[in-house]
Amino acid sequence: MSTNFQQRKAFLADLEYILEQARAFRDYVRSGTKKELERHPFEQIIHNALLESSLSFLRKINEFFGGHREASVCLFLPDYPRQWLWDQADSDLLNERVMHLSLCEAREGKLDWAAFYSAHLPEAERRFDEFLLTLNDKHPEYFQQG
Repeated sequence: MSTNFQQRKAFLADLEYILEQARAFRDYVRSGTKKELERHPFEQIIHNALLESSLSFLRKINEFFGGHREASVCLFLPDYPRQWLWDQADSDLLNERVMHLSLCEAREGKLDWAAFYSAHLPEAERRFDEFLLTLNDKHPEYFQQG
């Protein structure tokens, strides 16, 4: 299925939303909201929900840069090198232990997903910024209003 310029431009806005959502957990902690909710009975639920949601959006960014799907970096820049944000082991870990129902935690114990997240978000941001700079250089029309 091919896409026209307007569809790709709309998808670019969706990508910015995906990065914003991937940043949500970090922003929740940095803004002080997590600290404000420390004594709230739902604080741990909110913490977990934001962390898992942010991890799922981080996974989407990983797929955008490394995947061979229609919705990848090559949609905008066909010659742009596809490269995963992290290695296969971390991708499998995230898929098996967060994105899919499994017995991994029962067998192997809980993981510190905040550490995983903190280790991978900076690379996602760096790669996204690099992509936007390249796209703006080669196709500034994506950044023009209208």
